[in-house]
Amino acid sequence: MNLEFLGLSQLPAAVLWDMDGTIVDTESAWGELSETVIREAGGIWESEDTEFILGASTADHANRLADAVARAGLERPESMEIFGELTRLMATRAYPFVRLLPGVRELLWAFRDAGVPQALVTATPKDLVDIALESLGEMYFNAVVTGSDEVPGKPAPDPYLLGAKRLGVNAEDALIFEDSRAGLEAARASGAVVVDVNHTAPAMLARRLGLVR
Repeated sequence: MNLEFLGLSQLPAAVLWDMDGTIVDTESAWGELSETVIREAGGIWESEDTEFILGASTADHANRLADAVARAGLERPESMEIFGELTRLMATRAYPFVRLLPGVRELLWAFRDAGVPQALVTATPKDLVDIALESLGEMYFNAVVTGSDEVPGKPAPDPYLLGAKRLGVNAEDALIFEDSRAGLEAARASGAVVVDVNHTAPAMLARRLGLVR
């Protein structure tokens, strides 16, 4: 597998994948259902809020929800309580129905066939990740890091450093696929080679590698 156009002269020691917006299209559901929860609570949800939560840690997302209610002049709810309302919606309306985005499955297979270990590194809580992985059917990852792991969340590099550690490699020797502002900042801070899927989509990369036509 020739990855020279990504700046790699050889296969990476590992590949680390973000989940929402990178391998599955759930970013829009997080935004839409966050707005649903806030509107029902009488709060105010704006486009800037949706942009903020993409790739954000559980704590940051929960606080943003609570702030959106308080913004309307209402009593600020307990942040994790209102976040729990959101995750209950995501657990029934989004994650049971996820599908891999175009090109992702082919890349996952190609790296696996080449003997490269892979990890999923996401800010999403473990219970939702479990639903998503069950929905995908096939298990592609050798390790998983979720928002339930007790490390600082993205944009800190800690989740990616933990993912690399669980695979037994140095993050500097890994390749990371990401999409969100916070996630890209975390990935770059880890020292890995980073693919911004907003500019280099998995479908395009799979075609360029001859994995799909």
